[in-house]
Amino acid sequence: MYLYHGSKESFPKLRKHKAHAPPGRPPEEALEAIYLTPDFLFALFCAAGPPGTNKMGMEELIALQQTEINKIETAERVVSFENPDQFKPDETIYIYFIDLTKIPEDKKIYIDPLQIAVTEDEITPDKVETYKSSDLWKYYRLVDKFD
Repeated sequence: MYLYHGSKESFPKLRKHKAHAPPGRPPEEALEAIYLTPDFLFALFCAAGPPGTNKMGMEELIALQQTEINKIETAERVVSFENPDQFKPDETIYIYFIDLTKIPEDKKIYIDPLQIAVTEDEITPDKVETYKSSDLWKYYRLVDKFD
């Protein structure tokens, strides 16, 4: 099984850094770590979004237990961008694939079903795929805001 990391930048290795969590998010989302996800489409969302606060309408999934990870695949995926005018559909983005079994269990911090913080200093991806930001629209629908 792979874990994924999405970025606008190309790296030979992923290195840990201090994350920024939006207001109201738990402190576990602002660790000095490498953030990975078991959900390829979440990595795509993270890489494709424009500058600013970007939100995903899958909050019900954040409350799920790790054993219910299979429900992620059937959830409706909607997004809202703080700065939708800055979305660059032709921008190249990178999705990094990391073999879950290559990361020691004691280096993983399970934040929620969509986020795993890895405290290793660096990780060499098993492979990297490139996409365009516009690929996001194959899987997500843009909304103005969430109620």
